[in-house]
Amino acid sequence: MATTFVIACPDCGKQVKVSEEHLGKRVKCKECGTVYPVRAPAGAAAPAAKKSPPPAPGKGKAKSTPAKAPPSAEEEPAAPADIARVSYREGMDDDDEDGPKQYSLEKTNDTLPRCPFCAMEMEAVDARICLHCGYNTRTRQRPIVKHVYQHTAGELFLHWLPGILCILTMIGLLVWYIIFWMNIEVWMEDSWFEDEKGPPVTYLGGLGPGFLRLYLFLLSAALYVPLFRIAWKRLVKQNKPQERKIKEE
Repeated sequence: MATTFVIACPDCGKQVKVSEEHLGKRVKCKECGTVYPVRAPAGAAAPAAKKSPPPAPGKGKAKSTPAKAPPSAEEEPAAPADIARVSYREGMDDDDEDGPKQYSLEKTNDTLPRCPFCAMEMEAVDARICLHCGYNTRTRQRPIVKHVYQHTAGELFLHWLPGILCILTMIGLLVWYIIFWMNIEVWMEDSWFEDEKGPPVTYLGGLGPGFLRLYLFLLSAALYVPLFRIAWKRLVKQNKPQERKIKEE
């Protein structure tokens, strides 16, 4: 039976149990990763030399070769390449094709900045808009591209028709107000609105030409507001009909 004893890591102090056959070898601490040699603790008995097997019968005496003594505690075998390989590749063979793939950065000769949206090269170092996707690097916005049908003449006319009718109605109200203003006194002569013939001529309930002119003006102004809003919306603000997107096949 091999003699076992406990050793401790010189850095973190973690204890492990090893056997005497590991004396002089280097081990790696599982706690902190420190590599240190295995040394026998003070007061431990030196390991007994291994006996060589007896020579085979009938073959004569073979030349005896001196047994190699185990390395002392002062001698530390150096194997930095093997230790580095084991700690990095986890004991895997370097020629193993099924091992983890190593990613590395490739050097490029790119001198122009790239668009943060599509990762394509910009036109110049101080370029503001990407020519590939239209991304604006200052406002951080990208224009929306739509595929729509072109408006026909009939669609435009039908869209403008309410505004055109409102304009014609406003013109008709203005012409009617001018005609009414000029002829109201003639129309009211010898009518049942007259109370007494003058001078001065009086009218029933004060419904004279002046009152009717004011009443027609207020009525026309009330009609002008919605007519003007419709005409402005169809002819100026939204002078084109709603876009029709092309359906994706």
